[in-house]
Amino acid sequence: FDRYRIHQVLDNFIENVFRYAPEFNCLKLEAALESDGSLVRCAVVDDGPGIPAKDLPHLFERFYRVDKGRSRETGGTGLGLSIVKHIIQLHGGTVLAESELGKGTRMSFTLPCR
Repeated sequence: FDRYRIHQVLDNFIENVFRYAPEFNCLKLEAALESDGSLVRCAVVDDGPGIPAKDLPHLFERFYRVDKGRSRETGGTGLGLSIVKHIIQLHGGTVLAESELGKGTRMSFTLPCR
């Protein structure tokens, strides 16, 4: 792996929690190796306000913002998660966003072990 790029992915996920879900009480970083050794799974999990289901399929699109007004206030461009997706795809992995309103968000990625 390009450790600097993977660090960039984790930084983006964590920064998004502080920027868009500052009401969180708990922030977890998870990493696990699949039992067969084929994949590494990493996630950033928060217990913030969550993301509406209608927005989840679009989070990794360029310039997409869940709350357009709030993003302008906090300086977001809508490019961070798109860059994350491309970094992970260049490493042969996948990204996923899971969330439930009022219960938090899980942003995760997988990377193949070669």
